[in-house]
Amino acid sequence: MIHLPRPPKVLGLQFDWLGYIKKVIDTRLYPHLKDISPSENVVVRVPQYFKDLFRILGSERKKTIANYLVWRMVYSRIPNLSRRFQYRWLEFSRVIQGTTTLLPQWDKCVNFIESALPYVVGKMFVDVYFQEDKKEMMEELVEGVRWAFIDMLEKENEWMDAGTKRKAKEKARAVLAKVGYPEFIMNDTHVNEDLKAIKFSEADYFGNVLQTRKYLAQSDFFWLRKAVPKTEWFTNPTTVNAFYSASTNQIRFPAGELQKPFFWGTEYPRSLSYGAIGVIVGHEFTHGFDNNGRKYDKNGNLDPWWSTESEEKFKEKTKCMINQYSNYYWKKAGLNVKGKRTLGENIADNGGLREAFRAYRKWINDRRQGLEEPLLPGITFTNNQLFFLSYAHVRCNSYRPEAAREQVQIGAHSPPQFRVNGAISNFEEFQKAFNCPPNSTMNRGMDSCRLW
Repeated sequence: MIHLPRPPKVLGLQFDWLGYIKKVIDTRLYPHLKDISPSENVVVRVPQYFKDLFRILGSERKKTIANYLVWRMVYSRIPNLSRRFQYRWLEFSRVIQGTTTLLPQWDKCVNFIESALPYVVGKMFVDVYFQEDKKEMMEELVEGVRWAFIDMLEKENEWMDAGTKRKAKEKARAVLAKVGYPEFIMNDTHVNEDLKAIKFSEADYFGNVLQTRKYLAQSDFFWLRKAVPKTEWFTNPTTVNAFYSASTNQIRFPAGELQKPFFWGTEYPRSLSYGAIGVIVGHEFTHGFDNNGRKYDKNGNLDPWWSTESEEKFKEKTKCMINQYSNYYWKKAGLNVKGKRTLGENIADNGGLREAFRAYRKWINDRRQGLEEPLLPGITFTNNQLFFLSYAHVRCNSYRPEAAREQVQIGAHSPPQFRVNGAISNFEEFQKAFNCPPNSTMNRGMDSCRLW
C-alpha cells in the first residue's frame, strides 16, 4: 500500500492527480468515493512505472504529452471507426505484424460484443456449449496435478529447506481451482442489472462503444476500499485461455478453454487430455511457484515466505533455464529467444509437463490398476507417446516474420516450438517414451534444467 503520489510539476504547472482521479470516478455510481483524499491507500504493483512517468511528465513538452494522450485514445478506437481509418491502421499493422487483410465485419462485431458484455455473452455460450460433467473431469486433473507437485516436492526436491518446503506444500494445498464460469452469471437479475446501466441506441454505434468502455472502466472502482474477493472470479466464460491469479492463489479455466484440442472428453484416451489441458492445469499451478508467483503466500498476500537460502538456490537454478532458452534461435524471427523475459512461462511449462505426466501415470495405476489404456485404432503410438504428442499439438502455430519478431521482443512466452522442445528435452520421461539418445537435441542429458 502507498499513498496517492505527490503530483509532479510539468512545465511549471502542477499535475493534479487527486483532481484527475476525482473526475474519473463517477460519484453518481459510487457516492461513497466523493471523499477521496491524498491519504487514500492504493496498491501500486509497479512503483518504477510512476517514477519513470513523473520523469517524462517533468521533462517533455506539454503539447507533446497532450498529443500523445489524444493519439492513444484515437488509436484504441480505430476498430470502431470507418474503413478509411482501418485501412490506415492496416498499413501500420502490415509493418509491425505482417497483417494483410482486415477482419471480416462479423468477426469484429462478435469480438466487440464479447468484450463489451462479457457476462451476457458468456451466459449465452455456457447455456448452449458447456457440459457440467467437464467440471468433474477437471477436478480429477487438478487434484492429480496438486498431488504430483507435492509428491515431487517431497521426494525429488533437494534444494529447498524443510521450512520453506512445508510452506510450499501449504500453498499448493490452498490453490483454488475455478472451472467453466463464475456462478453469478447464472443469476438473471444480476446480469440484467448490468444491462440497465447502459442505454444503447440503434442510431449511435460509436456512442454505444464509448458507453460500454466507460461502464467497464467504472466497474473497476467498485472494488476500491473493498477486500480482495479471494473466492470469486471474473473471467469471461468464452475466453480461450487459462490463468493463475497470485493475489487470490487461484487457477482459472473458462468454458472457452475446455474444448478440443485442449480438452478431450471421457470418450477419448485420458492420455490426450492429460497431455493437453492437464499440462495447462500444471502450467497455471506452477505459476504460483515461478519467479513472480512464488513471492505470494498461500493467501495471495505479497509476503516473503522463503528462507534466504532457498531463495538463493531458486535464483541460481533459474540461470540454467535462462541460458537454455536464450540459446534458441527462431529462424522465422531472425532472433534469439529472450530467456530472462520468458522465464516465468518457461518455469510453468517445464513444471506443468512433469506434474501432468506424473498425474497421468497415477491415474493409470489407481483407476486402471496399472493396465494401459487401449491404443487408438490405426496408429502404433503408445499412450505415453500420445501424451507428449497431445502436448505438442496444442502449441501448433503459424507466424509471419513480422509477428514473430514482435513475439520475441514483447511476448511473455517463448515461441511455440521452443515451448514444446524446451520442456520435453529437459524431461527424462519423454526421452524414455521416444528412445532419444543421450545428448541429442531432444535429450539434454546432464545439461537438463529443472526447478519443480
